[in-house]
Amino acid sequence: MKNYIKYILFIISIFFISCKDDKADSSITGHIMSLNTVSPSDGSVVDPGYTFVAFTFDTEIWISDKSLITINGENTPYVSVSANKLIMNIEAEAGETYTVVVKKGGIRTPAGMISEKEFRTSFTVSEKAEKSREAINVMNFLAENYGVKPISGTMANVSWNINEANWVFRHTGKYPAMNCFDYIHLQHSPADWIDYSNTTVVEDWWNNNGLVSAMWHWNVPAFEGSSDYTASTSMTSFDISKIFTEGTFEHRTAIADMEKISGYLKLLKDKKIPVIWRPLHEAAGGWFWWGAKDAESYKSLWRMMYDVFSENGLDNLIWVWTSEGNDDDWYPGDSYVDIIGRDLYNNNTASYVVEEYENLRNKYPEKLISLSECGGVAGVSTMWSEGAKWSWYCVWYDYDRTVDMTDSAFENESHVFADKSWWLDAVEYSITRDNMPSLK
Repeated sequence: MKNYIKYILFIISIFFISCKDDKADSSITGHIMSLNTVSPSDGSVVDPGYTFVAFTFDTEIWISDKSLITINGENTPYVSVSANKLIMNIEAEAGETYTVVVKKGGIRTPAGMISEKEFRTSFTVSEKAEKSREAINVMNFLAENYGVKPISGTMANVSWNINEANWVFRHTGKYPAMNCFDYIHLQHSPADWIDYSNTTVVEDWWNNNGLVSAMWHWNVPAFEGSSDYTASTSMTSFDISKIFTEGTFEHRTAIADMEKISGYLKLLKDKKIPVIWRPLHEAAGGWFWWGAKDAESYKSLWRMMYDVFSENGLDNLIWVWTSEGNDDDWYPGDSYVDIIGRDLYNNNTASYVVEEYENLRNKYPEKLISLSECGGVAGVSTMWSEGAKWSWYCVWYDYDRTVDMTDSAFENESHVFADKSWWLDAVEYSITRDNMPSLK
């Protein structure tokens, strides 16, 4: 019996020694790690400028031997590890091709098991950037933190403000890192009560290192000649399939609206403000007119908008497509989408959120996955620990709570979607505005 106990203690001591030793014993081998994703993906084309290369594995990793990690055959000092992610920084030059290799034995698990497989990716840098330098900086920041730490966000109360962000600050002492604005009142701007050409609120947010997001509840006339505007399928006869036929009411309306909003977005471009742009959301749900017909009409409209905006020089946009979960046929295509979003409400079980996250991550392994809208969901620490590692989350607004920041309701700690206790947990586990770098 004594010999048996000694044997057990010996095995335990060997385990702890291997964990503590920063140099893994080369005799401890075994392919016990799998590559989940790599960004940029093999064969892809990226914009010139500061680029993050990230290998994400299915387990926590450590660097075993830096000399076995190379960029174009040479070692790099700019390599680090964060949990299950190996990250390298490259100042990518236009027209160049980069091959990044993690050779056998280059990484290991904390227990000392060394990789027996080589991992690599090769990508080309375009001659000219399709996105502004600031937009590239934001994309790289999102990629660098994906799977490492979630980015906090709030939705403007209806349209053009940071009321919800101010409410979070009032009750936690922290601003969320991202604020999402809405061009929902496009038809009425400019007016004395809404004027999207006044970009002061957006400029201030960006200048304080906040991330700027924007969506568009695209309201159209209820019928031709109507002065009532709506985005609801049940309240308009606006036919998406007729947008592509010149001379139709739908075509004239769509082109005019896209040109008008392009002008407003260009004001932000001219101020070098990148926008995480989320149009035409939740299409497959069918409740918005852009999802009332079929997937092909929807995808054609998305691509049409993308082309119109590109022709108008809007290189400051990062395009987010919002999935309804099982809507593969509605996806506009990798060339037209930068990030995948999912909107979730009123289910606070962690398993539900994790399942939705994993579903999209498996379908779009080369894209970042975000919780683009949420309310009444599990706490951030719970979601994260259970495996729902969203790039960011954006909590929807409570109209009555934050519509008037001078009202006593603003001081209340309750919230229809995320109360004070939810946010106290969230800011502890998330990136908030105060720890955001400048991405200018």
